[in-house]
Amino acid sequence: MERFWVRTGARLHLGQFDLNGSAGRLYGGAGLAIDQPYLELAAEKSDDFLIISADEEEKARAEKIAREYLSHYHLPGIKINLAQTLPSHSGLGSGTQLCLALGFAISRVYGLACPLHELAEITDRESSRSGIGVAAFKQGGLLVDGGKSVQAVAENSFKIPPLVARLAFPPEWSILVALPRGQEKLFGSAEKKVFQALEPMTEQMSSAICRLVLMKLLPALCEEDLITFGEGINKIQSYLGDYFTPVQGGRYASPTGADLADFWLKLGVAGVGQSSWGPAVYGFITKKNEESFLQQTREFLGGGEPVFVAKGRNQGASWGWS
Repeated sequence: MERFWVRTGARLHLGQFDLNGSAGRLYGGAGLAIDQPYLELAAEKSDDFLIISADEEEKARAEKIAREYLSHYHLPGIKINLAQTLPSHSGLGSGTQLCLALGFAISRVYGLACPLHELAEITDRESSRSGIGVAAFKQGGLLVDGGKSVQAVAENSFKIPPLVARLAFPPEWSILVALPRGQEKLFGSAEKKVFQALEPMTEQMSSAICRLVLMKLLPALCEEDLITFGEGINKIQSYLGDYFTPVQGGRYASPTGADLADFWLKLGVAGVGQSSWGPAVYGFITKKNEESFLQQTREFLGGGEPVFVAKGRNQGASWGWS
């Protein structure tokens, strides 16, 4: 029997733009599709239901998601082999990528041409699916979404935020990524409560972030100016770090993440930040500095924390039959 396979990378969240809402929209954000780590799975028709994975936590998560798709489309069963998984709730967009990969594979195995927005909606019970995550699966690159209308947020209605910009990430740039351990993970309903408890972002802060994105980050990317791009990342992250300090205890969610960010900046890493709620911390560098910066980072962390070099992924998920 033919198997349908899907492979997709992770994504970094570079920050949200507007947590004020006075302009009629909330959130918005920028993100980057990356090639490491990655998710890979294969699916085939079955009258039974079977998920194969060495990761028991991801197996349980995949079982729940797959059953939702089977129920929605009235399908008899499925066999899924999770060959490679993304770290869950780590700021790498694992939830969206797993949902879309499973939905895409299951629907294609049964000959259904379901659009991505439909697959995203089926498993988004908390209306939290990001436009960045869906666009990363679809086309990759550096992505900017326009957030949701204030009314849609109030009504908790599902609507994928519109993609307002997509640029290719320069092949000569690389990304250092570290996953500090020991941080409490924040997601789902707990994440929503945190947003509800925060004071609205000031218009001045939101305006400053939006200006940095439009007039610094995106033009620097087009001109492949890493120094200016990094300055934009650093400034945006300082605004967001200050805003989220009341709920995460500082500009970074973990002391190790904060220490590593300081170390990277002193080392000469161009732009440093925390992806979503972390623990993922990232820094932008040139390709020629990969080996040196990676080795120095491992020495700084003492070998106890996962750290690796990723590349920007300028394409969506790969898939096919085998």
